[in-house]
Amino acid sequence: MTRRAIAALALLTVLLAAWTGPAETQASRSEPKASEVHQGSTVIVLSLDGVRHDYLDRAPFPAFVRIARDGLRARRMIPVYPSNTFPGHVSLATGATPAVHGIVDNRFWDRARRARFDYSNDASWIDAEPLWAAAERQGVRAATYFWVGSETDWRGVGARHRMAPFDGRVGEAKKVAQILAWLDLPASERPHLVMSYWHGADHAGHTKGPDHAGVALELAAQDRELGALLAGLDARGVWPHTTLVVVSDHGMTRVGETIPLAQALRSANVRAHFEPGSSVAHVFLDVPGDLERAERAIAALAGVHVDRGTALPASLHLGHPTRTGDLVVRADPPYTFAGGSFNERAARWFGASGGGMHGYDPELPDMQGIFLALGRGAPAGAHPDAVRIIDVAPTVARLLGIAPPRDAEGSAIDALTY
Repeated sequence: MTRRAIAALALLTVLLAAWTGPAETQASRSEPKASEVHQGSTVIVLSLDGVRHDYLDRAPFPAFVRIARDGLRARRMIPVYPSNTFPGHVSLATGATPAVHGIVDNRFWDRARRARFDYSNDASWIDAEPLWAAAERQGVRAATYFWVGSETDWRGVGARHRMAPFDGRVGEAKKVAQILAWLDLPASERPHLVMSYWHGADHAGHTKGPDHAGVALELAAQDRELGALLAGLDARGVWPHTTLVVVSDHGMTRVGETIPLAQALRSANVRAHFEPGSSVAHVFLDVPGDLERAERAIAALAGVHVDRGTALPASLHLGHPTRTGDLVVRADPPYTFAGGSFNERAARWFGASGGGMHGYDPELPDMQGIFLALGRGAPAGAHPDAVRIIDVAPTVARLLGIAPPRDAEGSAIDALTY
């Protein structure tokens, strides 16, 4: 080869390097392409209802201790507002806030549908793409066990494997057995994303309060089943390509003061329909001209903030075109809308001395939950300070090597490796 040819070849090499640039930019690293699926990767997501961030320190729970030691445990996970079960689980699945995914509380009214959402598992109420739909759309098989909104297809797409309908009598031992059975399926049928709802410590927290010894007893039972799952994963030798993520939807705080919202509206001669949750009530006026009078009557109540639905603070991420009331009333603990006019189920949670409740400002420490991870991508002994609930779906997507759900607002958690 002549010197001229060698020089030309060298110049061509430099030009090609300049044209292609770095292997990938920061933007291209942020979300993998849908086609770049880690075919062997599996992610199991468990959500334990009502486990506050500090509950894990109340006793030496062996399974939780192992995960925190050999994997990652964030000091807290920040929920969405309201910090309730249905908004939280849909945010976990979509990476979006209630303003985007539309599940603005456990119960709410929709003006356009002229229908009430009441602890429903019908996916047609969800406005944002859930993680299992995003996975199936990108060729990754998914399985769900009682996850909120997973019982029906979302816009024609559902998890390949799913357990439904929800049955609160089903214990975690049965769920562990099913998760392991899914992992034992032939490769052509085996799910690589598994999402399962667990009871956590929600019941004891509600009925006895978050400081009662019953919370630790309930969590110890959950820890035993978590240990059984870890043993099953150990026996199968799946850790090099499997990540277990354990989260909760919200925390818990003590309450005892019921807000007399209905009485205040009646006394002001305001006719309205209102949908009260534990900490948020959406008021829909029969007569629009009653807005100012209703606002004044509500503002006089103790323990509340009242905003017009068209002027909600943006930080709440709660404004929805058909599900936000003319007035939105927010409670501070220990005040709650539960009891009285709320509904019989919630009222039964409270004894004479009050009980526990959630749904309040996500920045309150008592509302914050847990985030732990073990296995592929989870550095041993890592303890990030805080993660957001809307970051879970993008994180799981990154671990699977797929793009996040289309409407996700969160981002993958930096503390994990991919």
